[in-house]
Order: sequence, then structure tokens, then C-alpha cells
Amino acid sequence: MANKILVVDDEPLILTAVERALAKVGYAITKAQSMEELGKALGAAPFDLLITDVYMQGATLDEVIERVRMSSPAVKVLKMSGAIRREEKANFIEKPFSIETLRKKVKDILDGPS
Repeated sequence: MANKILVVDDEPLILTAVERALAKVGYAITKAQSMEELGKALGAAPFDLLITDVYMQGATLDEVIERVRMSSPAVKVLKMSGAIRREEKANFIEKPFSIETLRKKVKDILDGPS
């Protein structure tokens, strides 16, 4: 069964790009552009991976992660942003990123230790 990935970002172009890049290699993608959409998307839980923008309008990064973990306690997290945060290099991808970089990062996280 395909890994289920939830993508949360308030930029529609990023959502579409991530969805296309990952769906093409077999991942099942659910996306949310706002906290309201996130609430609806959680009906498809549990998820194996959450890919989320660090800066979401109307919510902090911790709020997004906490909300997803309520229905997907074991979810792994990949944070993305145009503003790099040094302490988060491991599960972090800087925008803009290439499709290859995104796919490799997702595979590494999903195949890595829990």
C-alpha cells in the first residue's frame, strides 16, 4: 500500500508541485491550504508523513503538527520554508527545491528509523 502523505501549505503552487512530484512516484497525497482544510483532510488519516510549511497563516508550526498527531500519532514530519532554520536541517527542505531533492528527502524520512 502506498505511503499516505499530508501536505500543508498556504501557497497553491507549492501544494500542486509537491502533489504532482510525489503522486508520480506512487505516494497517496492529501493536501490542505488552510487550517479549515486541514480539519477536513484529517478525515483521511492516519498519515505516514506530514509535509508542512513552517509559516502558515492562522497557525503555528507546532499547532499544525499537534493537530495532525491527534489522528496520526506516529506521523513523521518534513518542514519546508524559504527561510532556513539551522536547527532543523534533518527534516527540513528549503524552498525553492527540486523535485529530485523533495523525492529523496521524503524517501529518506519514510525509510528511516521511526
